[in-house]
Amino acid sequence: MYSQLNDTTLEVIVNPASRSGRGVKAWNKIKPYFDETGVSYRVHFSGKGKGISDMVRRLTSKQSSDIVIIGGDGSFNEAVNGITDFETTRLAFIPIGSGNDLARALDIQKNYRELVKTIAELKTVRQLDIGVLEADGKRRLFNISSGMGFDALICRSANISPLKTFLNRLGAGKLIYIMTALKLILKNERFSCEIRTGDGRLKTFHKCLFAVCMNQKYEGGGYMFCPDADSSDGLLDFCAVDNIGPLKFFFLFPKALKGAHVKRKEVSIFRARSATIRTTTPQYCHVDGEVDLNSSKLNFSILYDKLKLLM
Repeated sequence: MYSQLNDTTLEVIVNPASRSGRGVKAWNKIKPYFDETGVSYRVHFSGKGKGISDMVRRLTSKQSSDIVIIGGDGSFNEAVNGITDFETTRLAFIPIGSGNDLARALDIQKNYRELVKTIAELKTVRQLDIGVLEADGKRRLFNISSGMGFDALICRSANISPLKTFLNRLGAGKLIYIMTALKLILKNERFSCEIRTGDGRLKTFHKCLFAVCMNQKYEGGGYMFCPDADSSDGLLDFCAVDNIGPLKFFFLFPKALKGAHVKRKEVSIFRARSATIRTTTPQYCHVDGEVDLNSSKLNFSILYDKLKLLM
């Protein structure tokens, strides 16, 4: 199907706001590698009134497209949510964000020259599952994870913290998540919830700290809440932490960096193709680290289409 794309033009979308406004600087370093390959490309810069989702929607609505996203995990999420036809669209990702959980999970090359060379071959290298969240009449796709409760509160607080920009400039952006977590755990309220999987299993939690659905194994700058999550297995991985106090949390949270928390009785991990989470009170919810929902019912599933990647 893609043989006709060998002489196509790569559409390169750069997020100038990535890594605290260093997106353009990053592109200036990467651009010579595209020039070396001889591949034809066009550059688009996102910005006010020029959202990445809208750009991708326009590019994929009328023709087959090969699109390169240069930005962070949030930029790539926007791109996937803009695709109108997954069958005729292929994406590539050059990560320049602060968290880079997707790059970590997919083991994307850190050598930009080699990464661009791979992209320029215009071959479908792999295909991935995409998670779907439906809540309050909204539908969002996610590449990495989506969750409610404590981890969503961390994302919400970290994203508006002035420290995030400062730490990003120092190359220590993930520290904001640790600092925010330690601050919030002392005052965060627990909630009751039940998770019912598509195959009929029911799990109930009465003092839940958070519940997260993961398509990749990393979130929040390297935390492996579901260390065996695999975006090519056709399943979503779920993690719920219940009945844990601040003191236990201080010992448990660092263990998640290596996935060593899974044996604790407070942690429940399971897999399913779909599931519904209901809570007694509305909770903040995140999608790939972006928080724009406050809901008491989340429906998770896997998109029928696969995401085709050029790297």
